[in-house]
Amino acid sequence: MIITITSNPAVDQTMWVRKLEPGEVNRAHETQLDPAGKGINVSRVAHRLSAPTMALGFLGGETGDLVEHALTAERVPHHFVRVAGRTRINITINDEATGVATNCWAPGPTISATEAAELRSLIEVWLDAGRILVLAGSLAAGLPVDTYADWTRMARAKGVRVIVDASGEALTRALAARPDLIKPNVAEAEVLLGRRLPSFEAVVEAARELEAGGIGIVVISMGGEGLVCASGGSVWRVRPPAIQRRSTVGSGDSLVAGIALTLARGGRIEEGLRLGTAAGAATAMSAGTSLATADEVAALVPRVTPELVSGPRG
Repeated sequence: MIITITSNPAVDQTMWVRKLEPGEVNRAHETQLDPAGKGINVSRVAHRLSAPTMALGFLGGETGDLVEHALTAERVPHHFVRVAGRTRINITINDEATGVATNCWAPGPTISATEAAELRSLIEVWLDAGRILVLAGSLAAGLPVDTYADWTRMARAKGVRVIVDASGEALTRALAARPDLIKPNVAEAEVLLGRRLPSFEAVVEAARELEAGGIGIVVISMGGEGLVCASGGSVWRVRPPAIQRRSTVGSGDSLVAGIALTLARGGRIEEGLRLGTAAGAATAMSAGTSLATADEVAALVPRVTPELVSGPRG
């Protein structure tokens, strides 16, 4: 089972307008509401790909009810701790005249020590049924900055592999607990290493360095240029298939879902990169905050081939 934790979920509201007029009343001709949060997206895509999954985290208020009802309707297994605050709403306005998307991200609720302890106990129970734990997205306000490190140690003590897809200090602290896989983008890897990564060669060296620091698998995403992965002393580059991109929201989460599914089934990382890249591309083909379907992913998998950049150094 793939267990995901989203400590700061959201409801994503996407609106499309013919032309955005700042300061004026704008009427959307199309709207979309989706349950959101990186871990939730991973569970949704994993479920669509027929992988057992369980989405955990915090939900609060009527917006939290929206997330829970949507996951129930999609038949995505979930178990959330209810909190006193209200789950946030993130708004995206797509201006069709310019092709520019304007985002407004709201803050989430502040988590109390009691609520945090309740989720920690829940995680410990579900880890007994897990093979992969995915820690994804920003930490909710009120959680200690070393929370991901704590949850990583819990999982590893039970023999569960851990994927961390986070940024900033939460990711930096998590590295000390030796997660099995991390997935920073280039900017996040630059922060981790304290230097610019201006070229493909620099990204390759960064992946090698992070792997040498004790992380089993390092995946550095490069947006439309694909990704670099270092594992077992080898480095691969994976380029996404040529597609018509409509929205990149959720693409990285779909990548993580494909990798997590493959690892949970005992597959090789190259297979996970192929499936994950196909899933990320399929999501990028979808409008707004929609995610890939199983059929869309299956159609793209044959068009993805990981390229071995270099083998283990002697």
